[in-house]
Amino acid sequence: MLSIVGDVCGLLDIEELRHGMLGSLRRALHCNWVSLNDVTPDPADIVTIIQPDAPAETFEVWAELAHENPLLRFYQETQDGRAYRFSDVIERGELEALRLYRELYEPLGVRHQMAFTLPAAPDRVLAVALSRGERDYSDEERALVNRARPFLIQAYLNAIAFEALRAERGAAHGPAHGTQPLAALQAAGLTRRESEVVHLLALGRSNHHIAAALGISYRTVGKHLEHAFPKLGVADRSSAAGRVWELSGAANGSGAVREAAPGLLGPGG
Repeated sequence: MLSIVGDVCGLLDIEELRHGMLGSLRRALHCNWVSLNDVTPDPADIVTIIQPDAPAETFEVWAELAHENPLLRFYQETQDGRAYRFSDVIERGELEALRLYRELYEPLGVRHQMAFTLPAAPDRVLAVALSRGERDYSDEERALVNRARPFLIQAYLNAIAFEALRAERGAAHGPAHGTQPLAALQAAGLTRRESEVVHLLALGRSNHHIAAALGISYRTVGKHLEHAFPKLGVADRSSAAGRVWELSGAANGSGAVREAAPGLLGPGG
């Protein structure tokens, strides 16, 4: 437990905390997959961060069938956010009969899962899911996660509070340098959200990271890029990134163009 808590207690950047928490849990619990799932009533707004990276279709299947997850249903019925396993809430035969199991978990080699929740708005469920194939989670492993959970919740709340404080400070001191590309993109005809998505793309973020950072779905990120590219007169991610820094340089009056990092701008995000 100390390794899990120690890995995350000092992380105040919310994105670093999310990824650090998942990595620490994966190492400590020997998971094949670990994910942070922001589940909303609208499947199009479901956001998932997963380690290691999963195929794009994984996110599409999960968004469609998340409501079938027995641990999610158990939490919605009981509001008990402690760690529970598939084996605590559903019979194996019932689990394997679910479309979610057949179309998502079985292809990934997932037979066992344990999940717990973090604080979220009333209409959302924010859950960490630990998945593996070889063996079920033991009572000792479940107890370890439940002992660590209050510390993870506090670390998460600290990071949320820090983000709010940083936003307030930015508002009090005027626009930061990083807002200049957003203003330039909106002046070029992009909506506010399209500008945010394209700006993060130009910083080398994948579509999954953009979705997590903005609290939108992977599919919604793709739609924003689909609408933004013609407005920028570009056809691919690398050209879009170059266009962002070109517009930003023009807005600053410097004419400087920042080169995109090609290794971070693969075609699929």
